Amino acid sequence: MLVASLLGAKNDQAVMFDYLLSSMEMRLSILLMAFFASGVLLSSLIFTLIWLRLKWRINRLKKQQRTTDIASS
Repeated sequence: MLVASLLGAKNDQAVMFDYLLSSMEMRLSILLMAFFASGVLLSSLIFTLIWLRLKWRINRLKKQQRTTDIASS
């Protein structure tokens, strides 16, 4: 967020932002911070999903190892 703030401080002119349904005029600094924040949130979500999947797989393999150890004893 600090990087986006520093970039935004230098870019204070208004730009036209066209999106799918409409368009709006907003300051470039606000637009930069919004896209930077959405990128951080999206990458955090993806990282969390990958981390949860790996954690689930580790737990499943630990359970499989316990049952194999019990069966071989």
